Amino acid sequence: MKKLETSLCKINYSESLEDLAEATIPLLNQKIKEFKLFFDITDNEQIVVNYFDNVEKFREFIYSIRGERDSLPKYAEGTYDNGMVNAYVNPEFQLKRLYTASHELFHILYMKYVLNNDYSKRIVWYDEGMAQFMSGEKDSLTDDTFKDFYFYVREKTKIIPQMNSLKHGKSFVNEDYNGYDLSYLSIKYLSEILNDIQFKNLMSDFSKITQLGNNIINKMFSYYDEKL
Repeated sequence: MKKLETSLCKINYSESLEDLAEATIPLLNQKIKEFKLFFDITDNEQIVVNYFDNVEKFREFIYSIRGERDSLPKYAEGTYDNGMVNAYVNPEFQLKRLYTASHELFHILYMKYVLNNDYSKRIVWYDEGMAQFMSGEKDSLTDDTFKDFYFYVREKTKIIPQMNSLKHGKSFVNEDYNGYDLSYLSIKYLSEILNDIQFKNLMSDFSKITQLGNNIINKMFSYYDEKL
C-alpha cells in the first residue's frame, strides 16, 4: 500500500488508486473542517483512509478487524471499522467513489461524538441519510436533476417501509425500495422544513428522530409532490 498524508488525514491506497487518493486529500481537508464545526469538535485527530483495489483483500481486512466473517453484507464496499474509512474501489471507476471517504467520515464522527460509540442508539435511516447529505455526494443534483432523481425514486418505491425498523441487508435495499435513496430524500426534506439550529440539534434528539421516522416518507413524498 502507498501513502499520502496531511495533518488532517492519511490515505493508504493500492497503487492503481492513486488518482482517487490524490483527489481525496483536498475533499477531506474541506469536509473535516466542515464536520468539526457541525459536531463542535475541538480535537485535532488525523483521519485514516484505506483504499483497496481488490474486494477480497478489503473484506479480509474488515474480517480481521471484526474477528468474524458474518456481519459484512455482500453489497458492502465501504465501512468505518476502527474509526477508519475503509473501502473497496474498482480502479476503472475510482473517481466515481470520491465521496466514499466523506460519507464514511460522517458515520465515524456521528458514532463518536453523538452516539458515544453506543451502536444501539444508531437510527440507520437518519445516519445514512445524513452521511449522503453532508458528504457532498449528492451536491451535483441541480434543480432539474434532483427532480428527475426524486420522481425516479418515487416510481421505484413499491412499498413504503417503516423507516425506524430498517437495518442493513435486504431490509435496506431490495426490489421494493432503496433505503439509501429514501433516507437521503428524508434528510433533504428535513433540511428544507427546519432552520439550521433545529436541523443541527436533531442529530442528538433520538426520540424526535424516531417520531419523525414513523411517517417521514409519506410527508416527504407529499412535500416534494407539491413542490416539484
